[in-house]
Amino acid sequence: MQHEKNSFSVAEHLARLASSLQTEADHQIILEQVVDSALDLLNSDGATLYIYQDGKLNFSVLRNLSLNIRENAPSIAPIPLYKEDGEVSDLVVARAYVAGQTINIPDIREETRYDFSGTHKFDQHFGYESRSFLCVPLTNHEDEVIGVLQMINALDDDDQVVPFQPHQAMLAEALGGIAATVLTQRILIDAQRKLFESFIRLIAEGIDYKSPVTGRHCQQVPEIAMMLAQGVREANEGKYGELNFTDQEMYELKIAAWMHDCGKITTPESVIEKGTKLEKIFDRIELVAGRMREYQQSLLIDTLRQDPGEEAVERCERKIAELDDELEFLRSVNKGGEFITDEALARLEQLAAIEWEGVDGVQRRLIEPDELKNLSIARGTLLPEEIEIMRDHIRVTDRMLHSLIYPKNLSQVADIAVNHHEHLDGTGYPKGLKSEDLTVRARIMCIADIFEALTAPDRPYKPGMKLSQALTIIGRKVEDGHLDADLFRIFVKQRIYRQYADKFMAEHQIDEPDLNNLPGYAA
Repeated sequence: MQHEKNSFSVAEHLARLASSLQTEADHQIILEQVVDSALDLLNSDGATLYIYQDGKLNFSVLRNLSLNIRENAPSIAPIPLYKEDGEVSDLVVARAYVAGQTINIPDIREETRYDFSGTHKFDQHFGYESRSFLCVPLTNHEDEVIGVLQMINALDDDDQVVPFQPHQAMLAEALGGIAATVLTQRILIDAQRKLFESFIRLIAEGIDYKSPVTGRHCQQVPEIAMMLAQGVREANEGKYGELNFTDQEMYELKIAAWMHDCGKITTPESVIEKGTKLEKIFDRIELVAGRMREYQQSLLIDTLRQDPGEEAVERCERKIAELDDELEFLRSVNKGGEFITDEALARLEQLAAIEWEGVDGVQRRLIEPDELKNLSIARGTLLPEEIEIMRDHIRVTDRMLHSLIYPKNLSQVADIAVNHHEHLDGTGYPKGLKSEDLTVRARIMCIADIFEALTAPDRPYKPGMKLSQALTIIGRKVEDGHLDADLFRIFVKQRIYRQYADKFMAEHQIDEPDLNNLPGYAA
């Protein structure tokens, strides 16, 4: 079993591990260093580090020097701690974990307390002979066992297998303490990260509960943003051919994407979900329809009172039929799908001028002034003041996100998140930033936000667009200088739009755009 040994002393190993604890951000690398140090200091041929998770011991680091096995996070089935009948497993590593005590086995050939059938199969397969074992439980600051360090085959100066000595067990326990510290630190950091992410999702779910319309948007924009960012990483030409986001920058973008609309939690539902021009708590077009029916009845009653003749009644009925058409016109205008024409506005004014006296002697209007104001909205369903209320969510998002204290690795979250309505030419909001003020990740957010809004099938004011239509609109925004042309090219050339569509869009929305004629993109 000849293998190369390091010449580092115990003090040198501990100094190197202490330095890694201070400087190394990747906990897995530190754990690997702990295992490698254990192999060297204990003059052992093999070592395995197990981490406890979900009732099982998972392989984290696997080493065997004479077999030249060196695997990190190997894809090996985890070891259950208990049998099906609830009894503790007979595997020595499971017993060490459950008991929380070091187990030192001089020679497994003379051992009957534990199950080494798996070890024997390993030996037969690789032509190896496992003899001495040392299992050290890893205990955290709360006296909880969180893993096990298992050493196999201690070697003497002639590389012959010998039992592990008591001083080696003490040294293994000391190294296990370092591993436990690293694991505890990783668990705490992971727990903090999960808590942080759960708060983000809590806000998104709060918006979702308040308005299913915007809740889905909060969940889908991160999907598009991360796909486009990955596309930038994979690009090998163009403006961003040399740009490669780090994993940390990708994570920062993900967090920003999840939080980009958190201010909408303060936006009134009456604005977010205003699906028609007259909608408030309910769609007031039904009030107009009720008045229309009352007006029609009033015309018929007046006709019958003044001139019940056949000709007069027929004229009245024709007028009533015309008013039915006018009501359909009002219902159509109320939807707010397209630009309203000057002819339609004039028609609205004529209808708004209709007044009559009710049976109670009170003067009636077919359309109230506020209703006329809403029905006259040029496009969409929101009044200018309601658009400002809607836009104010980004200012609230800005205040909310900049009020948080971020770790250094998330210091750009707020700026990435709140700039997704800015335009490269300075015509966006809320700050009117220009291209030089917008980072690449903020520009990614701009495209992701618009693409999701255009294709979302759950907006109250419009159906989800087809791919070709959405890409055409975004392409025109590129031509107008609003969006980044190089990012749009990556979005199209790498078919990121289709990647998202296949995963999240309805089948009837997915068509094949004509890339040769797509605005803002040269195939």
